[in-house]
Amino acid sequence: MENSYNILGVKPGCSKRQLRDAYKKAITKLEPDDMIGEERITQAYLSVQADRKHRRIKKKQYGIWKPSKEFHAPYTGPHGSTAARNAINRFRFLTLFQAVGIVLLSWAVYFFCLTVTPNLFPSSQYPQLAKTFSERLTAACAQLLCCAVFTVLYVCHYFRRREDGLRRVSMGFLFGIACLIVGLLVPQNQFVNTTALVSDIQPLASNQLSSTKNILLEDGFLQTKNSFGNTYTYKIKKSKKNVYIPSNLLTNPDGTVHQASVTFLPHTYAAAQVEIRAMKNYIFSCIGDCFYIDVPGNAEDIASLYLKRSTASLVIEHKDVGKTKGNKLTTDFCKLSLKDKQGQPLISEITADKVAASILPNKHLLLAFTAEDTKGGNTCIAAEINQQTGKVENTFQLEGNFVFRLFSCAGRYYFFSESPVKTSFTDRQYFLQVYDPAQQKIVYTSPQSFTLSMAPHVASFSHNGVWISKHSNGEEPIGKFSVPQIYMN
Repeated sequence: MENSYNILGVKPGCSKRQLRDAYKKAITKLEPDDMIGEERITQAYLSVQADRKHRRIKKKQYGIWKPSKEFHAPYTGPHGSTAARNAINRFRFLTLFQAVGIVLLSWAVYFFCLTVTPNLFPSSQYPQLAKTFSERLTAACAQLLCCAVFTVLYVCHYFRRREDGLRRVSMGFLFGIACLIVGLLVPQNQFVNTTALVSDIQPLASNQLSSTKNILLEDGFLQTKNSFGNTYTYKIKKSKKNVYIPSNLLTNPDGTVHQASVTFLPHTYAAAQVEIRAMKNYIFSCIGDCFYIDVPGNAEDIASLYLKRSTASLVIEHKDVGKTKGNKLTTDFCKLSLKDKQGQPLISEITADKVAASILPNKHLLLAFTAEDTKGGNTCIAAEINQQTGKVENTFQLEGNFVFRLFSCAGRYYFFSESPVKTSFTDRQYFLQVYDPAQQKIVYTSPQSFTLSMAPHVASFSHNGVWISKHSNGEEPIGKFSVPQIYMN
């Protein structure tokens, strides 16, 4: 081989360009008919070129990073199987599988502890939270301990058998460490989660939980596999923290929980108790000539309830009792005594496409709808109806022309209505009135009204009024409908 280098005049380790230039230079020095010399130089060139490739392949075989294309050459030759096995041995897949096994074992311990852990806080005032908290606490501590112990053993076992230190670190070990780190951080940080659970032991045992009265619950999203089970996640006002509320604590047949005072753990933010502050009641859309009013939590003997637009009447159908056919009651709103300023009836038919409804504590039906008079004018009407007799207990005219929202708070009902602005195609004027079912009358009409080009969101119910904003989470407030404190408590 050294003779080949001498023939071309190059040294071992020369570059590809130097070898090519030396070959061309040696060829040009030959006589035109010197075929033997040309073959000798060509053979020397091929020998040197093969030796260069062999040197590069031998050098790359012991690297830990991605090899060049020449590194794949041994796997295609007659000894390819042996070379492939050597590469697998250098990677050390067994080391990687050991790390994956540690992660799987830690999660197996976690789920096992969830199933066998009893309630560790039997004296707690919140048994549901105490049971769930006990399971998560034991499972998180056991998982973290298992993962930490086996990780230390894994690292010590690997380096105990290595005499050359980090120079012999394999790719399998590096990937194994990466798997262990991912297992500690995904889907949740095990260190942070376990620390928060341990920090909440004393508050839960002593029933000293945190609370807030400024949580808007309308836009929370459902997490089906949160660390505390099926929970809704809500942002605490003026804070970056989220509180986790089990879905069963927010189940209410009267509507959607809009605002609540929530009692929760100070570190894990798991809710223990929810005191409903305000409810968003149901808005129904029209199907053909009828508004079908299907209010959850209605009386058990009510089969169907619908409002007919053309005849301005409410139909109440009771369920059959045995062989006795249920009653079908019809309430004609056209016969109500509501009159306009000229003494003409306000209701000739029901128009618009929305009706608000709620079931009062006495099981009466509270309705808000838009009525059209004989002249084509629109008026927003509210009525309380006895569902057993079909009698209209009370009816009254609201400020606006159309119903916008219906909320309940502190045992009273808040009607938000709207009217179009004659000088604008887009602007609407919004009003607020408070109805007290105990007195069967409108007890308060807010002096404020807001003219807006877009529909607002009803945000928080404070101690002396109702805020509206551009967003349902209360951000970018627009203004407040003032309400006396006696109607907010």
